[in-house]
Amino acid sequence: MSAPAGLRPLGDNLVLRWATPADAERLAESQALGFRDAEADPPSPRHRAFVLELMSGRHPLVSSEDFVYVEDTSNGRIIASSCLMHERWEYDGIPFRVGRPEFVVSDPDYRNRGLIRSIFAALHERSAALGEAVQVITGIPYFYRQFGYEYALDLEGGRIVYPATIPPAPAEPEAYTLRNATPDDIPFIAAIYDRQRRYSLVSATIPEDYWRYALADFSTPTQPAGAFQRQWQLRIIVDRADAACGYVRTGTQTYGGRLYCYEVATREGVSLAAVALPTMRALLPIGEAAAIAALAANQEGEAFTQIQLCMEREHPLYSVLGDGVAPRFIEPYAWYVRVPDLAGFLRTITPVLERRLAASPLAAYSGELRLDFFRDGLRLTCADGKLTAIEPWRRPIWGERQHATFPPLVFLKLVFGHRNLAELRYAFPDVRAGQGEVVALLEALFPKRHSRVAARD
Repeated sequence: MSAPAGLRPLGDNLVLRWATPADAERLAESQALGFRDAEADPPSPRHRAFVLELMSGRHPLVSSEDFVYVEDTSNGRIIASSCLMHERWEYDGIPFRVGRPEFVVSDPDYRNRGLIRSIFAALHERSAALGEAVQVITGIPYFYRQFGYEYALDLEGGRIVYPATIPPAPAEPEAYTLRNATPDDIPFIAAIYDRQRRYSLVSATIPEDYWRYALADFSTPTQPAGAFQRQWQLRIIVDRADAACGYVRTGTQTYGGRLYCYEVATREGVSLAAVALPTMRALLPIGEAAAIAALAANQEGEAFTQIQLCMEREHPLYSVLGDGVAPRFIEPYAWYVRVPDLAGFLRTITPVLERRLAASPLAAYSGELRLDFFRDGLRLTCADGKLTAIEPWRRPIWGERQHATFPPLVFLKLVFGHRNLAELRYAFPDVRAGQGEVVALLEALFPKRHSRVAARD
């Protein structure tokens, strides 16, 4: 995948460039400086190693040519940068391509000059050229709303399990234990993952090359073992006969004394309730060992205190464990989502919208739905339950009126099932949808529905 040619002057000796492999060391150093926890801290060795890995050509989602940066030509410093990851997601089974900006950083000495705005303009331009209908980011609060993003999907959160709340093991050997996954386990893991994500409105497809990457050995001549820590640790749940019964996906490190667990899933025919407690007990020594390693590498590390189940609001594991084992709920954060051509995206998911309409009290509906977003809007036309047109629309000064209004970008929460219409009307006085048929139509087309999207780095 070739990077856009040339550079873009920004004035004051600043230029925006797309990176090449030759920029790896400079970019890694700049990013390591930007991601320090405090001004007095040295550059982050972990982040430096992470950026070098992303630029190495080994990563399935990003390469060196997907990084963009701003350079001060008067001193040769890289003063702001980011990258664009490339993913494929599905909306109720309908695939679409996603561009994911990440690792956004700028030098404090150069802030408030619009440099990140220029970087995002370049990232969005590149993403559009690659046919990516949606952009997403996991980022700091509020900031990315400036660039057309809105919170529209839950991200992590979930339940906390404390060592003291896990019942002790029985006297006999555990019915289920964990072993490290190997590349030979990939078909087994991928099949369970794909079965699980059918219950999610929006999900990320994970190809075999990423599963293999998650299990790869990252030792290289320039990256000694342990310098770069993969984000996922995959383990297989096995029974007493050593038969594979499911898998567990955790982080590789503890943060603040927490071991993050992103998935516990079983194959068909194996009870999640039966494996739940043995799995929690098996994670305790794993969390303790990871915390000891973190303390050895970082004097500010903390002793292992808890397992955080990062499975958003809903997961059957929560009810299986119950409040006694997993007593504390952590409110999820959210994915920022940007859809530059909303009419085009709705046309992509039209089969889903028509299925919803057919299953509703408004089956075989004919009519229009005019949505006013104040700056622009949409017109949806139905005939006998089929969406015959989805097109941009703007409320005229005189003449036809809107059926519903939404502040800019808020409608994305409805499209992605993050909130239902009643919740939006409660939270935003300028979400208005009249009465009767309009409300019923919006509720039929855009119901609230749970999503779990696996975040990959």
